[in-house]
Amino acid sequence: MARQVALIARWNEKATDLGTRLLALSCFDNNRFVNGRNAIEDDVMSFESLRLEITTEVIDLLHEYCFILRKLIERANCVSQAKKLYPHQGEESISINKDGPDERKVMLCQKDLWWILGRVIHSQSVVVLGGDTNLLRIYSDGKTRSYSDGYCYASVESDFDDGVQHILHIPSLVHVFSSSALASEIKEVVRENTI
Repeated sequence: MARQVALIARWNEKATDLGTRLLALSCFDNNRFVNGRNAIEDDVMSFESLRLEITTEVIDLLHEYCFILRKLIERANCVSQAKKLYPHQGEESISINKDGPDERKVMLCQKDLWWILGRVIHSQSVVVLGGDTNLLRIYSDGKTRSYSDGYCYASVESDFDDGVQHILHIPSLVHVFSSSALASEIKEVVRENTI
């Protein structure tokens, strides 16, 4: 049992770290650093030159987070609880890239956390769609934060579903686990067996 708890503790810590980094990068708002006083200052303060690196890191972190989270849930024997968590519950569609030339309305994946983890892990393609939105749920009590120009939506195509795109809201994926009774239960198991 001690070895099992040690693995659960390590994966729980890793999932928390990855989720935090994923949330920070997917909600990164370049416009916060650009104040519009003059073009030269805005160019110096902008992180636009790192757009490709940030996008690539979001994709890498998404894969790693989903893999570690799935291993954690399996090892903790909590698959049934993960199948009851729905990251996009209450949100069926959303407009992304508002007021831009590529603005469009997309349907969010309505599947459970366990199903989504499997699709990301077995993805053939992941594309970060960006996403302008004014209200992003990031707090466990449902409060929102205003932001613009993020990397918070991703389109995932899996080898399980031939050519079907599943649109994910990355912060909701992190939030649904981190604020769940499942996460609390896993932390409690680790705490009880390590004190």
